[in-house]
Amino acid sequence: MLAINNDYKNDIPAINAIEEQIKNIAKSGFSHVHWCHDWNEEYMYCDIEMIQIKELLDNYGLKVKSIHASEGGFKAVRVNGKMVDYTHKYRNTVTRKDYTSPNEYTRLAGVELIKNRVNLAERLDTKEIVLHMQLPFKEFEESPKAEKIYWQQVFKSFDELKDYCAPKGIKIAVENLMMAPVKNEIEQFDKLFARYDFNFMGFCFDTGHGAIMYTDDPLFLVRKYQSRLIAAHIHQSLPIDPGLLNDDMAVLKHDVHQVPDFVDEHWEDLAKIIAESPYELPIILEVVIPADQKNVDMAFLNNAREKGQKFTEMVKGYQKSSK
Repeated sequence: MLAINNDYKNDIPAINAIEEQIKNIAKSGFSHVHWCHDWNEEYMYCDIEMIQIKELLDNYGLKVKSIHASEGGFKAVRVNGKMVDYTHKYRNTVTRKDYTSPNEYTRLAGVELIKNRVNLAERLDTKEIVLHMQLPFKEFEESPKAEKIYWQQVFKSFDELKDYCAPKGIKIAVENLMMAPVKNEIEQFDKLFARYDFNFMGFCFDTGHGAIMYTDDPLFLVRKYQSRLIAAHIHQSLPIDPGLLNDDMAVLKHDVHQVPDFVDEHWEDLAKIIAESPYELPIILEVVIPADQKNVDMAFLNNAREKGQKFTEMVKGYQKSSK
């Protein structure tokens, strides 16, 4: 068993573009997909689309490991009259759906967006959705009141989602991200896991994000929240100079989602951590085909599957030894 993100080549919404990638994933021998289309925008799936996607996956013999839910539109700010994408220090004010928003209508619309992905998860027979929760930490520094309102809205949204997810048996896995200072992110997870139990909320560990933000110990977060681990995005980022961590664009340029070779001791350590956690296989590769390899899909996918299976066997080996 092994999963890969279904948008490994592109996030083009046309169904023929989606089917092309689904077909190639199945052909290369993957058993599952991590549904990643529309992971960061405000698109709402209608019922008939969910049926179509389920039939498409069934036709190619693929199952779904998880759904990447959306927190709303791009986190962006306007600088000198121009929109600058991927700036996470301040709140995005251009989205109409944001479950953390101080505007109650926008917050409720954000909750509806997440419920839409819960419905998609139910239709595709998976029990987890992965969710981003960006922290506008510069706003917090400048206004303690803004931070108080932020958490008030976040808790309100998750309280509502908890009641919605419970009868469906679906959990939300909050993912570790980039940009926010380490202390803010740790405080974030501590607050969430203190309020919500494992029946509703878990942890999604993104290996590339961990390596970028925790240069001294890339596995710090997954060790700290091992008992909550229900999802993991496995990929390789580029090494980064810690001095660049305040530069959003520099950070994003290092988040390349490469296929790891799984040869370092680091990966052995991660395999052991996963094996001793509540995580349920398959492993998820969240990788992106390089722009200059768009015409060699199968070579990319076959290499990813071969290396992903190697890591899966590491995890299985530690699972057996722990019994």
